[in-house]
Amino acid sequence: MKTLCIPKQQNVLKTGIALGIFLIIALCTTTVNAQETERTVTGQVTSTDGVVPSATVLLKGTYVGVVCDDDGKFTFPQKLKENDVLVVTSLGYKDREIKITGNTTYIEPFLDDIPLIIIGSLRTKATPTSSDIKKK
Repeated sequence: MKTLCIPKQQNVLKTGIALGIFLIIALCTTTVNAQETERTVTGQVTSTDGVVPSATVLLKGTYVGVVCDDDGKFTFPQKLKENDVLVVTSLGYKDREIKITGNTTYIEPFLDDIPLIIIGSLRTKATPTSSDIKKK
């Protein structure tokens, strides 16, 4: 029976290679997991007039959302991932879509006003009523 003697240097080299491969695999899986981490997103909705109270913030394509408080602040009720899109809406303002990127945890959407045209009328002459017509 023959015995094979492996020098200590070769044994250390094999261990080092195995450890290096393990570290590379561990780093690659950590990077993938970091991209898929979920986070709580908060923010404040503003416009040219200041904060926008009662604005609605919805996750695009779902019915999951939140209504802003009187200061325009909100905390989204569901944890969000990268590339999720939030739709911010309020009466009198254009809708705004915000894409979650990187490690976004705070957003400050700015809503543009919708131009409104107000049409009014003014009566310049009194119109006769039915009682005025009977008197004649």
